[in-house]
Amino acid sequence: MNTYLQNTFHQIQFTINSIKALIELIDESDFQIVPIEGKRTVVDLVSHLAIICKADLQIIGQASMEEMNAFYELNTVNSKKEILEQLNEGYEELVCYYESLPDAFSTATSYWGTTYSQFEWLLEILAHLNHHRAQLHLYITLLGKEPVVMLFE
Repeated sequence: MNTYLQNTFHQIQFTINSIKALIELIDESDFQIVPIEGKRTVVDLVSHLAIICKADLQIIGQASMEEMNAFYELNTVNSKKEILEQLNEGYEELVCYYESLPDAFSTATSYWGTTYSQFEWLLEILAHLNHHRAQLHLYITLLGKEPVVMLFE
């Protein structure tokens, strides 16, 4: 694996570790709370976070919109334990996929028509994880908890 990929995976692993630390601050009794009116429940947000790596791998594999809808239906997680397991599994699958690539600069096109190199998709995954980690941090704050978790090295 080249240095760019190694460094990007280091950042993804750090982000996932901080997401797991944030999730540990949440009580399952808080899961159905909607901290911001009109937005996701706590469990919807953390469930989405749990499967980002796996879902984005499906997109990189050029899954159709219908296949993605089926993926989301089949990959719901509802407990803290399942969420943490899915975060770990998704990361491992992502690493295995990228380790097997002969060329990180080959391209893949999403069902909505965006074409990126494999490396660009990996950067998108990192950005996606960080985006929702920020939402989770805000949610935890709105739940009245103090999320003392390091978000950046």
